[in-house]
Amino acid sequence: TLYSTLNTQTHTTIRLCAVLLALRNNDVPTVDNGVEIFFGYSSPGSQIKEQIEYDGMTPSQYRAFLASSDDYLALFEHDEVVIEKAEIIYENLKAYFTVRLINRKDPMKEDVSVNFILSTTGDNDEDCWMIDSMLIRPPKMRRRRRR
Repeated sequence: TLYSTLNTQTHTTIRLCAVLLALRNNDVPTVDNGVEIFFGYSSPGSQIKEQIEYDGMTPSQYRAFLASSDDYLALFEHDEVVIEKAEIIYENLKAYFTVRLINRKDPMKEDVSVNFILSTTGDNDEDCWMIDSMLIRPPKMRRRRRR
C-alpha cells in the first residue's frame, strides 16, 4: 500500500540520517562512536562487515581511511544532509539513496554526493534496512548546484 511504502521510506530515511549524524558527531560520547554506529547499521553481507570479521578492522582504522580522502572527510564535517533520491524496490528488497552533504562553515568546499545501497531480510515494516554500500560520487558525476 502507499502508506506502507511511505512509512518504510520514512523510517529508512530517518535511520540513514541518524547514521550520518552519528558520523558528523563521531567522537560523541566516545571516540569513534559514530563509526561504531555505522558498523552497527552495515548489513551482514557488506564489505565493511567482511573487513571487520576477517581482517579485524577497527572503528579507528576505518575513520583514518575515510579521513584520508577529502571527499569522505565530508562524512565527518557536513552541516546539512539533503536527500536527493530515495527509492525502495520491494521485489529485490533493496533501497537506493543519494544524499548531498553540505558544509556551510567552509564555502570553499564543494557539496559531496553519497550513494547508499541498503537491503533488508524481510518485507515487514519493522524490519531494519541495513547499509550494503556507501560510495562517494566522483566530482565529474555530481550535479553542479548554485548556493
